[in-house]
Amino acid sequence: MVHWEHRYLLGTMVFSIAGNVVRDFDEEYEAWRWLESEGWGLVAIEPPDPVRPGACKYYFKRQSPSLVRPTPITTEHPIINEGRRSRRL
Repeated sequence: MVHWEHRYLLGTMVFSIAGNVVRDFDEEYEAWRWLESEGWGLVAIEPPDPVRPGACKYYFKRQSPSLVRPTPITTEHPIINEGRRSRRL
């Protein structure tokens, strides 16, 4: 089962889906870069708030790394040497 975490960005504030403030930045660009560097990907943009024109909510999500384990490769696979294959028409 996959567990997803969600956050959103409003102005310079990064929130969790529950509404707790995660972090505050000086600029929206810095907040966006921090989210991307932490592995968050943009999934939705909410239209601007009528009370605060221009303040869109940007929703990000990522898969929880604690629950995802890579599958080890246990078998060998042959490599095809393209240089030895002749092309026939």
